[in-house]
Amino acid sequence: MRLPFFVLLSAICYAQQPILYNHATVNAASYAPFGVPNGAIARGSVFTVFGENLGPAQSPSLSFPLSATLGGVSISVTQSGVVTQAYPIYVSSGQINAVLPSTVTAGLASLRLTYQSNKSNAVTIQIANSSPGIFAISNGGYGPGVVYNFVSQSNQPVNSLAAPAAPGQLVTIWGTGLGPVNFPDNVAPKPGNVTTAVSVTIGGQPAKVTYSGRSPCCAGVDQIVATVPSSVPLGCWVPLTVNAGGTVSNSATMAVAAKGAASCSDPGNPLSALVRTPGGQSYILFYRIDSVENLNTSPATLRTVDKLYSRFYTRPNSPYNFDPYMSYAPIGTCLVQQGTGESAPGWSLRGALPASASLNPQPYQAYSNNGGQPLTFTPSQSFFASTVGDINSSVAEGMALLGPNASFTIDPGGPNQTVLPITLEPPPGWTRPQAAILIPRNSPLSLSFSPVDGGAPIAIVIYSYAAATNSTVQVQCLAPPGAASFTIPADSLSNLQPTYGIRDGSYANLLVGTLGFNHAETFSNKLASNGILVTANWVAQSVVLE
Repeated sequence: MRLPFFVLLSAICYAQQPILYNHATVNAASYAPFGVPNGAIARGSVFTVFGENLGPAQSPSLSFPLSATLGGVSISVTQSGVVTQAYPIYVSSGQINAVLPSTVTAGLASLRLTYQSNKSNAVTIQIANSSPGIFAISNGGYGPGVVYNFVSQSNQPVNSLAAPAAPGQLVTIWGTGLGPVNFPDNVAPKPGNVTTAVSVTIGGQPAKVTYSGRSPCCAGVDQIVATVPSSVPLGCWVPLTVNAGGTVSNSATMAVAAKGAASCSDPGNPLSALVRTPGGQSYILFYRIDSVENLNTSPATLRTVDKLYSRFYTRPNSPYNFDPYMSYAPIGTCLVQQGTGESAPGWSLRGALPASASLNPQPYQAYSNNGGQPLTFTPSQSFFASTVGDINSSVAEGMALLGPNASFTIDPGGPNQTVLPITLEPPPGWTRPQAAILIPRNSPLSLSFSPVDGGAPIAIVIYSYAAATNSTVQVQCLAPPGAASFTIPADSLSNLQPTYGIRDGSYANLLVGTLGFNHAETFSNKLASNGILVTANWVAQSVVLE
C-alpha cells in the first residue's frame, strides 16, 4: 500500500532530530558567551538553549509546580553519571528556556534535549555556584536593563531614557544566576536573600543592596533592590553590574538624571542626541589608529591607518534606544560589551542597528584628501567601512594618510550635496613600552597620558577577541577632558578572556584616544535630518590579558 505524500512528509518532519548548537547554552539574561568568565550557568538559574527542531511552534502555559516536560520537551543534565532534569519554562523550535535545579554541582556537565522521544546531540556546559546576569530590554544582554524605578508600591515605572532614576532612589534590578536556593526550583519561590554575597555598582560606584533573592513571580528569576548612589554620574547609559559570589554580570545600562527631570541627557556627547531622537540620521566617523604590534614579531611592527565609516539609517522611536558605537557611558565610567564572534571588522557589536534600518541604497559619497583624487563610493551594504590611508613600518600602502584640507562629501553633484571638513584631533601623549603590556584581570589598571585638547574627552578601549571561544569582549571608558590619568576598575576587566601572546587567531589591544566631540560637524539634508561627522585619534598597543 502506498501512503499519501503528506503522510510521509508528516512522518519525516516528526522524526527530525533536535540539534543543539555548540557553545549556545547561555545565561538567559546576559547571553554571556561560553568560555568567558561570566559565561557559566548558575545553579538555580534560568538558562537558554539555541538550536533546531527543539520544540513545538507554540509554548504551553505554565503553572506551579513546574514539570520536567513542557510541550513534549525535556532537558537532562548529566554529571558523573548522575542525571538531573531541568524545568523547561519556554519552548519553541529554535530556543528553549529552562531552570537549572539548585541541586546540581559546580563543574562541567553534559546537556541533552529530548523532543517527542527524539534525542538531541549532547553539548558541554559549565555550571557555577553563581554567575549573575541582568535582563535587558533588548532580550540580548546589552543596553538598558530591566530596572524598575521605585516611586511607590503602586508606581514603579520601567527605567528608560524618558523615565530616568534619580540619585538616592530605590530601584529593582531583574536578573538570574545569583545562586542556589534551599527549596525546590519548580515551586513558587520563597522570599529571602540568597546565601551568596551580592553587590551592585551603578556608574562604577557601590550601591546599597537591601534585597537579593528570588522574585515571587517566577522560578529562577532574581530581584535585587538597591539604592542609586547619591554621587552617581548622570547620563542616559549609566553602567550597571551585579557581583554575585565574585563573578560580575553583564554590563547593562540605566538612565539617571537629577531629581524631577523628565528625561536623561549627556551634555558632553553629541552622539547621544542622535540615539535618543527617532528619524533619518547619518553617522560618519573618521579615525586614525597608530599601533604597535609586538607579539611574536621582532622588531615590533609599527602601523598607522586612517579609517572611514559612514552610515545613513532610520533610528526607531523608542525610550530604550541603544547603540554600542554611539551610546557612551558617562565621563569617568566604563561600559563592558560581550558578544559571540569577531565584532571589530563588521561593526557588529551586540545592539548595532540591523541592516534593515539603513537607507537602501546608501547615497553616493566621496572622501577627498588634501585636494587629491577623491575616493568616491556608493556602499554596497548597509554601511561603508574602509581603510583610506596606511603606513606599515614606514612604508606607505594604498592611499596617503590624512592631510590638510581634507573633506567628506555627501551626494557629490546631487541635490543634497553637503561638504564636511575633516579635522583630525591630535592624539593624547602616551608612552608605550617596547614589549606587550601585561594586564591582570583581577586588579585595577591605571594609565597615565598627556591630553592635547583640553576640551575633548579621552577614550580608553580594551578590545579582545578569543579564537578558542569565538567571543569578543570590549571595555570602553571615558576620561574627563583634560585628565592626565584614568583607572579602569577590576570589575570592568574581570570578564575579559585570558590571552597568551601566541598567534592562534586571538588578539587583544589597548587603545587610548582623543574623541573630537567638541569639534563635531553636524548637518541636515533630505537624506538625513540629523547627521554628524566625528573624528578620533588613537594610540594603540598589543596586550596580554592574564
